[in-house]
Amino acid sequence: MRAVFFLSTVCLTAYAATSAAQQSPAPKPAAHNPAPASHAAAALKPADVAGTWTLESSVKNAAGQDTVVSSELTVSADGKTWTMHLAGRDSVPTHVVSMGGDSVVTQSAPFKSVTRAGQTVTTHEVVHFKGNEAWGTIEARYSNHAVVKGTVKGTRKK
Repeated sequence: MRAVFFLSTVCLTAYAATSAAQQSPAPKPAAHNPAPASHAAAALKPADVAGTWTLESSVKNAAGQDTVVSSELTVSADGKTWTMHLAGRDSVPTHVVSMGGDSVVTQSAPFKSVTRAGQTVTTHEVVHFKGNEAWGTIEARYSNHAVVKGTVKGTRKK
């Protein structure tokens, strides 16, 4: 049995070597002249997002139903003060975690949840800005340890 296995291995190796030798060499690829690298978009500056933004955050409530929460986000001209305003509630301080490209990552202070009675929530948002438009994602972390992800979109007030 070993002799058969050895012989078949030798035959397959010889066949593969012969087959490879008979194939014509692969054509050389044409010279590739890549286009010059495009310049990266200018980094977002705090002044680029200054003003008042009307936002809608879409998340799931405790019953699993889609819910839209409307808010306003006020950004100071120097970008150091970000404040979220929910109708009929105290303002919520918001901290900029990072800023780069067209994006800003923010974290809110804990506040009473709009969608889940009796819970407090902290939001983490990644928002992209272009002109007077904003869009991105939101992650809500509740005091009962539930985590809900959703989307955010909005426009700058004129």
